[in-house]
Amino acid sequence: MSLFGVNMTVIYIGIKIILIRKTYHYIIMSIHLRKTVALFCGLAFCCLSAPYPVTAGKNDNGKVTTLKTGPVIPATGYLYNGTAYPKDSLPEPAPSTKDGKWEILFDGTGTAQWRGIHSDSFPSYAWAVEGGSLFVKNQQGGEDIITRDAYTNFDLVFDFKLTTGANSGVKYSVEYIRNNRSGDRVWNGPEYQIIDDYNHPAVKDNKDPEGSTAAFYLLYAPQNKKLLPAGQWNKGRILVKGTHVEHWLNGIKVVSYERASEDCRARMAKTKFANYDHYGELVSGHIMLTDHDGDKVEFRDIRIKRLK
Repeated sequence: MSLFGVNMTVIYIGIKIILIRKTYHYIIMSIHLRKTVALFCGLAFCCLSAPYPVTAGKNDNGKVTTLKTGPVIPATGYLYNGTAYPKDSLPEPAPSTKDGKWEILFDGTGTAQWRGIHSDSFPSYAWAVEGGSLFVKNQQGGEDIITRDAYTNFDLVFDFKLTTGANSGVKYSVEYIRNNRSGDRVWNGPEYQIIDDYNHPAVKDNKDPEGSTAAFYLLYAPQNKKLLPAGQWNKGRILVKGTHVEHWLNGIKVVSYERASEDCRARMAKTKFANYDHYGELVSGHIMLTDHDGDKVEFRDIRIKRLK
């Protein structure tokens, strides 16, 4: 073999050795990468699937509320968008990508936007969807329901139809807050009252204006309202923009107030809500439909628009 041939053979063998070593190196790196990814996924799965502690309280009607999911809340704090924060340390709300668009909360069929206050599922044992309406069924007391999302500034519209003598309500800026007198925690927030003004003994003949339909329950009585009687559909609206809040009924603004104002706090101090941490003053919260001892009030066409 010529010297040239020997040199070419040596060069060829050298190149093969280099390629084999690089291939081996890439294989080892691939194995390590796969192990790292597998370890990371395993840790993530464990963290996400780990059960949260169970906490308990009572709702505003005295019913026991057991949260099967959710973080432990500080002794004097709040549950905000599923995260526990100490008192007076709520974060600024993140900007929404849905601002200015109507979101359907109930379209006459599905209940995917709602959950019970006792669990993460919808309480179909207590609530029914029939004929395009959402209502507490069989006149049985069961469970309030809240939206899965929380809202900051918003425009909420809904239709409601009373049955004779019925009592219900739509609460907003609802969170799991502390009653400082009893120590219990409850899902609570300001209430747009819904009640049969014409037949319910508590409000009949204008006996209790602050407890009548469209009132900020116990604080502000509605003005110039026109409520249609049981069996007819009414249109409700709640507008929240910063500290400013409005209640509307059948196209008429009937309540207007400023959250955390001196006037609002003075009125609050005279009610049972004085015992709650910053009742009605949280920057964000859920929408709630109340189950008041099984009273039947039908809801339909529930929509919300997030405002900037």
